[in-house]
Amino acid sequence: MLEGRDSIALPSELVAEPISPEHRDSLFVRIRGMSVPARVKLALTGNKEARQILARDAVRLVQTCVLRNPRVTLEEALMMAKNRSLHGDLLRMIADQREWVRHYAVRLALVQNPKTPLQIALNLLTGVQERDMRLIARSKNVSSVLQQQARRTLMRRGPDGKP
Repeated sequence: MLEGRDSIALPSELVAEPISPEHRDSLFVRIRGMSVPARVKLALTGNKEARQILARDAVRLVQTCVLRNPRVTLEEALMMAKNRSLHGDLLRMIADQREWVRHYAVRLALVQNPKTPLQIALNLLTGVQERDMRLIARSKNVSSVLQQQARRTLMRRGPDGKP
């Protein structure tokens, strides 16, 4: 079954960096015409433009392979963490990467994403700044459990924001 994957030939312009903006539309059409194994291979080896298109692919395996690509940047991980249609397992993969979660923007995006598994969001909530904590406490886009925890944390911190 795996021997067929090696025979998939990808155009060199999909693997090499960068692609000009006028080819972006044709790149989207070409990727949509590919089979799932070809998209998986491209997700693992493709350039930034190809990864951006494949990050929104309907097949979860393709999205997983985009996250496993060693060239995925912090900005791409942040874009995926903000994506509200991304599956919870993929958000868990982002949360498991320490070098990404170390950055406040990724941490906040994961907390604010309603599909982030609740336990991960609760763990990351402790590192959220007070102004963002207030927004989370009032947000209707997050779990009610997360809202309540944000309110409790704000009450514990007191009016000056310190514990």
